[in-house]
Amino acid sequence: MVAVLGVVLAPGAVPASSAAPEACASMGLPADRCTRWQPGIPGGIPHRTAVCATVGPPSASGADAADAIQHAIDACPEGRVVQLLAGTYRTRKAIVIPKGVVLRGAGPDQTRIRLESNKDVAIFITNLWPEYQDPAIAVTADLPRGTSAIPVASAAGFSVGDIVTIDQLDDPGYVVYGGCRWMKRGPDPGDDRRPVSPGGYRSQGQTAEIVAIHGDVLTIGTPIHLGFKRALQAAVYKPSGPMTPSGPTVKAAGLEDLYVTGGANGMIAMINAAYSWVRDVESDGSPVTGAGLNGDHLTVESCYRCVVRDSYFHDATHVIQGGGAYGISLQSQTSDSLVENNIVFNLNKPLVMRASGGGNVVAYNYIDDAWTGAMESMQETTIDGGHASFPYMELFEGNWAAHLGTDSVWGNAGWLTFFRNFASSQQHRTPLVPETFDVAAVGLEAKGRSMNVVGNVLGAEGKALAYEVHSNPPGTGQAAVYRIGHRANGGNGGGDSNHYEDPSDPGSTASTLIRHGNFDYASGHVVWSPAVSARTLPPSLYLTSRPEFFGDLEWPWVDPLGAVRTHVLPAKERFDRLQAARAAARR
Repeated sequence: MVAVLGVVLAPGAVPASSAAPEACASMGLPADRCTRWQPGIPGGIPHRTAVCATVGPPSASGADAADAIQHAIDACPEGRVVQLLAGTYRTRKAIVIPKGVVLRGAGPDQTRIRLESNKDVAIFITNLWPEYQDPAIAVTADLPRGTSAIPVASAAGFSVGDIVTIDQLDDPGYVVYGGCRWMKRGPDPGDDRRPVSPGGYRSQGQTAEIVAIHGDVLTIGTPIHLGFKRALQAAVYKPSGPMTPSGPTVKAAGLEDLYVTGGANGMIAMINAAYSWVRDVESDGSPVTGAGLNGDHLTVESCYRCVVRDSYFHDATHVIQGGGAYGISLQSQTSDSLVENNIVFNLNKPLVMRASGGGNVVAYNYIDDAWTGAMESMQETTIDGGHASFPYMELFEGNWAAHLGTDSVWGNAGWLTFFRNFASSQQHRTPLVPETFDVAAVGLEAKGRSMNVVGNVLGAEGKALAYEVHSNPPGTGQAAVYRIGHRANGGNGGGDSNHYEDPSDPGSTASTLIRHGNFDYASGHVVWSPAVSARTLPPSLYLTSRPEFFGDLEWPWVDPLGAVRTHVLPAKERFDRLQAARAAARR
């Protein structure tokens, strides 16, 4: 079990209140740099035991298993399990979990779903497709960071339990480019399914649940992570259908203990889901061992308090940029969700945030081998905290990822915290395919706002890295611990790696960046920010005790202040065991 603030919780659980603001204060960070990170399902993923149906693989070789699985899901009452026996299930269309039912296999090494379609996503956790027939309702006062009370012009259309989104027009003070139109409201009816925003794009948004209504004031169950302004036409809206037993948003649905391959347009998609999860799933995008993948292994879109844990996402049919080989994508103002203890490997963007909605935590994952077939010498960002404006107030803690950062190709990001990660700048593939372009442990591109890089271990012993590159020359060819402010002319889908913003400009990434308590192998010591007086690091910014999946292993496993700076990450240990076992089986 996990002890948090003196309360014993199930694995993955979150307390009624998190220690995040206090932990940030103990490091001396300004209060407006942090939010209250309390991600995922309160109490942890529920363990369901009531099985409503058991489905075995078809007896006829090559028969389509999708209809039998779908019929069992559709007939299953909420709160129960559809159990798949061991075997291979060949499907020719998507399986949809449209309500609070769990689809569970006998384990990823025993239950295999193999989609054989050239157009479908393999598995949806959603009530296809959300409709937005009701207009957005105006917020009637500014919403400061930390509030949970939202005064609106009329609360008549809302009910307790509704999952809503709060958004506003792009704030020119920090949203530099918001026109990546597919993941937010915008002025064109063709931009998105959501209500049209005649005044412009709305990159900053947050998804939340209404827990109380008093008059025309909505109370949500999580705090506002970054303030919203009435002057920027802040508004609240919700999906209107199609309906499920819990409303238009799917709640408490799960996918567990199985293997899936063959997602021609993505493998698993969670859309408009809340309190839902993916656990112990292997998603295989290899065209050699699986049936291939184009798209995202897992899309988490417009979700609230969802969980992705203990899973393995790897490989693609063709590893190249443009959405064809992504791992886990948190997008479309998904909020307060948890991605924990996973393996993500050999993809273009293994972990990416695209217009995410704050309060999300990406923690204790092993994420490696980010690259592109368009330029194999280029080092892609292994954890990309911003790949479509405007991710904000997100926490990346305790991960093993060669290259941490954000990009400015489709807009900027802000208020992200990278805490106690290990980023070596050396990917698993680097010795075999030497990377010479954009190599860095931390790469924060231009136009980033108020980033925190705290308590990390950066670089690798014996590797020739400059401490920092923030200009050209030396430019993209110089490997570095930090690469800051490149792609200064990006933001409309373009790259422009060779141009750097002036680090002294008030709005530059460098001028608003806090680097504090990081050990790096270029300087050989811990570097503290002169602007921050404290010299201590808390164990975690969302937990205060050892997670159960660490067992007897050292936690925190990243310790920049210790004699041993990196210990054992369970997800990396699991990956190594799995690779060794599969190599032995091939011999």
